[in-house]
Amino acid sequence: MMRLLHVVSALVGALALVGTIANDAMAQRGGEDWVELGCKEVSFRVDRDVLPVGRQDGRFYAIRLYARGGAVEMLNLRVIYANGDPDNIPVRHILDRGERTRPLDLRGRARSINRIEMIYRALPNRRDREPIVCVEGLARDARNSREY
Repeated sequence: MMRLLHVVSALVGALALVGTIANDAMAQRGGEDWVELGCKEVSFRVDRDVLPVGRQDGRFYAIRLYARGGAVEMLNLRVIYANGDPDNIPVRHILDRGERTRPLDLRGRARSINRIEMIYRALPNRRDREPIVCVEGLARDARNSREY
């Protein structure tokens, strides 16, 4: 009888652990669908790159950045909308490899993006590999589907 109690207790504990892990994964994703808008390789000197986006990629409420292959120091970010209006978004953040920024809200309602201008530099790493910075956008359809 005592052994059965231990088995049941272990099963309940395992289910609780699986539920916690699943909740953490859903909280990180936030139930939102992010669309990758593009990526750029970052050199070890201060670098300025332009990431063309265009109307065909849709309309977005927010963007976020993430680094692959190494750490990147983001110095400045500027979004140019389809109508030509610029939006300077202060980032000033060091992105470790695999890290994403918090969502960076875009000005106004869902906007079409023409291009994203980034000023950044790679931080030294053990592999001497140049990291890659990618930009993701929270599409208009993703937010609308959450509201219903």
